[in-house]
Amino acid sequence: MQTLIPGGDLAGREPLRRFGSELRSRREEQGMSLRKLARLVAYSPGWLSRIENAAAAPTIKLAELCDRALLAGGELIALARDAEPAPVTHSVLPAQLPRPVSPFVGRTAEFRTLDRIHSRASLDGRGLTVAIDGPPGVGKTALVTGWAGAASHAFGDGVLYEDLQGYSSRGAPLDPAAVLKAFLFALGVSERVIPEGIQQRSAMFRTLVSDRRMLVVLDNAADSHQVAPLLPGAGTCSVVVTSRRRMSGIAARSGAFRIALEPMSPGESLELLALVVGRERVRAEIEGARALVLRCAGLPLALRAAAERLTASRHRSLGGLAQELAGPGDADARLDLLTGGDGLTVRESFEASYHQLDAESSRAFRLLGQMPGEVVGTADAAALLRRPKAQTRRLLEVLIGVNLLAEVGPDQYLMDGPLALFAEGRAVAEGPFSVRLAQEASG
Repeated sequence: MQTLIPGGDLAGREPLRRFGSELRSRREEQGMSLRKLARLVAYSPGWLSRIENAAAAPTIKLAELCDRALLAGGELIALARDAEPAPVTHSVLPAQLPRPVSPFVGRTAEFRTLDRIHSRASLDGRGLTVAIDGPPGVGKTALVTGWAGAASHAFGDGVLYEDLQGYSSRGAPLDPAAVLKAFLFALGVSERVIPEGIQQRSAMFRTLVSDRRMLVVLDNAADSHQVAPLLPGAGTCSVVVTSRRRMSGIAARSGAFRIALEPMSPGESLELLALVVGRERVRAEIEGARALVLRCAGLPLALRAAAERLTASRHRSLGGLAQELAGPGDADARLDLLTGGDGLTVRESFEASYHQLDAESSRAFRLLGQMPGEVVGTADAAALLRRPKAQTRRLLEVLIGVNLLAEVGPDQYLMDGPLALFAEGRAVAEGPFSVRLAQEASG
């Protein structure tokens, strides 16, 4: 294992300096170039140079090879043992879960499913592996953090958490190598012995957690490729992954149990609305509340944003906000009504997924949004998109795979609520509405 050493930690670097100095002295005494020594020991000249300059830690294997090549009589091996640091410098109990969403409503069935999977895995002496996917704003993070917080007593060795920013307006998805470095550091590994390569970091991570009762939460994953290096190996460590994308690769690779998180029921939506706005206000405007719940299509993010807007104005009625969302009017302006007081915006949540679509898929998304609340089949969609049925089916599968279209039955698809508003807004923004649709329909 090759290990780069960052600056600082002078006391820890002194054994490295002694080894590097001895290696250079013996090499120069024999008139041997770095390139020749590199050929003899099958390491790169650049790596040997780092070791001679105390910028990298020698392994015992490399020390043995150098000792033999330079006839050092075991001196280099002894110095390498002195320089070899303990991989874990302190014992820690990570507790990295973010603050749970409050108030939290519903998801009783999903909590029970997670409890059941965890109980079954514990009886088998192994960790659970669960992949949770669902549309933007459906509450995947709230579900996982809520369940993990309630079940944290079952993970006696701690909880690791990272938002992988797979669908984020803040920037690109996180590099798995950087996530592994953070996890290893949280587990007590000295920064100066964390390996440079992602494969070596992944191997060290799997080794450290293999016999621990830990939970690793990988939130907001971009795809299976981002997650794969972060998965614990076989053992007692558990992992929960959330993503807007169906994580079929993880399920195939690790046998993960999949939970497809759907929008909340009307009853759960009303309960969430009542907890934020106030029960008396909801009771007094029950029909308006039901209409608002319908317009938010069971998405907790949209419901919270609507509720925050209502709490900011006691004179605004629930039914009035529902009517504003229903239109008529500019779709973008109506979607802007679902912006919370803290800047929480439904639009940003959708945009992060939309901008990852290719041209054909984004075109299909925009056109399907012109049939809000209508269940369509493949034949209807093919006629709307002016594409062959086989191509249309593939496009529908792409949108379903990233949860920008709901599959509500055999050959039945639906786009509704705020998502349909967003699609309509995109159709207008990316060209004159009537002209754009006419052009796209003619293909």
